[in-house]
Amino acid sequence: MNLPPANPSAPPARRPTLKDVARETGYHITTISLALRGHASIPTETRQRIEEVAQRMGYQRNPVFYALSRFRQEGRVRAPAPRIAYLENYGAGSGNSRPPYQQSIYEGARRQAELLGYQLEVLAVGEDDHDARSLSHHLRDNHITGVVIGSFQPGFAEIALNWADYAVCKIHSRHTEPNATVVANDQLREVRMAFRRLAALGYRRIGLAVGRADEDASGHRHTAGYLMEQAAVPADRQIPPLIFPYNTDAGMLGGMITRWVRRHQIDAVICNWTSVREIIEAAGLHVPQDVACACLCLCDAAPEGLAGVRPHLHLVGERAVSIVVTQLKSGQPGLPEVPSSIYVQSTWQDGPSAPPRN
Repeated sequence: MNLPPANPSAPPARRPTLKDVARETGYHITTISLALRGHASIPTETRQRIEEVAQRMGYQRNPVFYALSRFRQEGRVRAPAPRIAYLENYGAGSGNSRPPYQQSIYEGARRQAELLGYQLEVLAVGEDDHDARSLSHHLRDNHITGVVIGSFQPGFAEIALNWADYAVCKIHSRHTEPNATVVANDQLREVRMAFRRLAALGYRRIGLAVGRADEDASGHRHTAGYLMEQAAVPADRQIPPLIFPYNTDAGMLGGMITRWVRRHQIDAVICNWTSVREIIEAAGLHVPQDVACACLCLCDAAPEGLAGVRPHLHLVGERAVSIVVTQLKSGQPGLPEVPSSIYVQSTWQDGPSAPPRN
């Protein structure tokens, strides 16, 4: 799904400044600044004329520098904290709740924004939420120039805003334009870590089960890590990954995993669903007697006793906000000429679902 451009024909434009308004009205820049702050020293008629010209030109006060100037003048910031938009597409308009792993990312982003003096405003986009036009209007009307794209679920090919106007960073969301700096946990390294730890525990036939949606969102980094490890084991122990389709529910997945485990005589399953143990047992296999399992996403909501990888998702959110704030403070909005990816490393956690094997 694409969010169509709010105005596809409009080229990126430079933001009007106080100097531009002064040049247009003929007043000194100090007069312009005082008028736009509603200072009593400026006659009402003059102030109204300046405000009309500024509005017509599209001038917007920079909330970051406004807050800083208030701090210099008064010793404390009385102006509202400047806002950073946090975009999500999990379907809030349809009443859906935020998935647990996304909640961890969001909490990290929110805390970091507050620490740096900003307010994080959650904006939902999608069929029942903001489209590109309403999103663009909301950002403009509320003087929001910093945007975090918060781990979009697949289905959105593009968020069509005039990105030259915004400081932006993506969390995961490799399937979604714009091509901005990405912060993520390192799925490739996580799969390799899980595979090697299970092998060290004595498992010999290790398989990866992951959803197509998660593969698309991560740039196929799960299977990339898995195939790198598979290449190092004997051919008779190489197992094809189970890539289950979009919209697979727990019941369907249980049947798929059971057939796959039996067909390939798998003794340990790596999966990124936190409910993997319950899904396997509901399908008739016993964990760990019949097959061990390890989860790639042990977030706070993960069941106890589950072995696997614990990603530091709150740090992912923190890093994304820090990148946007750096862009805002340096006055360098827009997309980077050469985007980069920043990976937050994870840690392994042993658990009864994958005990040492004799």
